[in-house]
Amino acid sequence: MQRYLLPFFLLAASTAAFAQAPTRTDSLITRAQQISKQKNYPEAIKAYQLVVQEPTAKPRYKAISYYNIACYYGLQNDAPNALTNLEKAIEAGYVNAKHIAEDSDLNLLHGNKQWPKLLARARKLEEKQLIRRPEDVKLVTTDINRFWQAYSAAQRDTAQASAIFRREYFDKGSEGLKDYYSLKIKNDASFTKRILRRPLYYQSIQGTTLSIAKQKPQIVAAFKRFQELYPNVHFQNIYFVVGGWVSGGTVSDAGLLIGADQVANGPGVNTSELSLVQRNRCAPVTVMPELMVHELVHRNQGSQDGTLLSYALSEGMADFVSELVTGVKGGANSRLQAYGNAHEQELWADFKKEMLGTNPDNWMANGSQETPEKPCDLGYYVGYKICQAYYNKTADKKQALADILSIRDAKAFLAQSGYESGLASR
Repeated sequence: MQRYLLPFFLLAASTAAFAQAPTRTDSLITRAQQISKQKNYPEAIKAYQLVVQEPTAKPRYKAISYYNIACYYGLQNDAPNALTNLEKAIEAGYVNAKHIAEDSDLNLLHGNKQWPKLLARARKLEEKQLIRRPEDVKLVTTDINRFWQAYSAAQRDTAQASAIFRREYFDKGSEGLKDYYSLKIKNDASFTKRILRRPLYYQSIQGTTLSIAKQKPQIVAAFKRFQELYPNVHFQNIYFVVGGWVSGGTVSDAGLLIGADQVANGPGVNTSELSLVQRNRCAPVTVMPELMVHELVHRNQGSQDGTLLSYALSEGMADFVSELVTGVKGGANSRLQAYGNAHEQELWADFKKEMLGTNPDNWMANGSQETPEKPCDLGYYVGYKICQAYYNKTADKKQALADILSIRDAKAFLAQSGYESGLASR
């Protein structure tokens, strides 16, 4: 796979690390991850071969491991072995046809006569798994119910709280919670600490989190509108979990994974124990349609190229599409609009200096830089404005949206958008 995307898929593969006591599969995957980060492709291949040979490894981990092996052979210009392992990956369940087609690590296979057949096979298998109708999307809220049961028990016995959350929440969790744990939570003790140090907040959000299931009609309506604007949209099931403020939303093979405790504001909710940025980000449950569209965009968009510009476009387009679908200015990050609009010129001047580098720290996921006067995450706003400029100047709006969701060259897209020249002429 494209090397800058490697961490996402490796983390997705490491969901087996969900259990407190590492299994043999956990250890093999962890070792493969470590070797992969060193870009030692021959050794990485050997490490992932051990995963696929491990009898206890789940099919999805084997599928992703085969795919990683294929990519590493591709990076070494070994077409026969890349092809063989790609075939194994597809048959084992790795059927993300769009990613396979766009992955530069497999470019050497594009001239092979088996390439179109493999892509066709992946698409056929993928089609069987796809959710095409918004009303067929499942909103899985069982993890919220389990959390509150565990929370009640943990409050009664705080000395054993971590073990209680493990036994009553994590071990009984859905596939979505398991992925969210692996990708975001990662540690029982730190999760427990984050939960228990905010008793006023968590005791006050039980009602709002339990009301999330009632949002399905609004979410389905938003997804239907998204499909009208972009008929090729692929839907996923949605898993709502309580994550201890580690992530408001992410995606995995399981579906869209939403940190319900970050979208739980409402009457009677006590946010005094939250930090400044947490209070500012703490959204009411009624913003679910905007947030769901934002996360669904991530499942349908093209790859990043590792630059800050590409990262900003990937998040900015999610907010822009969310706005198109729901009518809420700025979509899931509407709070950035006031500051962004008031400081757009200076933001662009500063962003431009860093946009072709790979360090996002001043623009994305930079909650430590939040102040009462200036919000963090302003890279989202910059990406949003570039996508907006492209959409506004393109006559065919459906094509414009398809172009935005399929960005492959961030620098070229910026030029095509006319954003910089338009901003200068204001």
